[in-house]
Amino acid sequence: MSDETPRDPFENAKHLDAHSLRGLAHPLRMHILDLLQAHGPATGKALAERLEISSASASYHLRRLEAHGFIHEDPELGTSRERWWRASHRGFRFPEHLDTDEPELSTAVRTALAASWGRDLAAAVEGWAAQPEGWREAQVMAGRSAHLTLEQLEGLRREVRALLDRYACEDPAPGTRPVHVRFAAFPDPGGR
Repeated sequence: MSDETPRDPFENAKHLDAHSLRGLAHPLRMHILDLLQAHGPATGKALAERLEISSASASYHLRRLEAHGFIHEDPELGTSRERWWRASHRGFRFPEHLDTDEPELSTAVRTALAASWGRDLAAAVEGWAAQPEGWREAQVMAGRSAHLTLEQLEGLRREVRALLDRYACEDPAPGTRPVHVRFAAFPDPGGR
């Protein structure tokens, strides 16, 4: 990490609109996209095996992701018998106006995203104690509740995003490992 102004880790992000929301508003498609973004190109067969779904189901969801511009076929890796798929973007940007314009789809996408985060966290907890010394102590799960004004919440969001952007990088340096950092801040759903 350097002290200079960080690159925007989402400069190559897909900008969601009402059309693309439809392509992402399914938990399995979100999971497939996560895998392609995190691990690079894969075949439908490999994804089907990893996700324990049929090849036909994987193929259907890959075609839906392709139709909405999230992935594309990588002809350099493929053969006449096997198609390789690659994420077209790194991450996605979710304009807030979509919550008003397409509330049901926005909710479906955020629900799929929350399920993806939950899956990642559950897997991390399962392997928590097995991490190598140092890594085991450095990992963290933390939560806080605070009473904030709208302006304070907006400020918190800006500060945390800036911090996350500082640590995000395209090219891993020696000695690094992929580390997932998730952040959510929202008013108490209980209405308090």
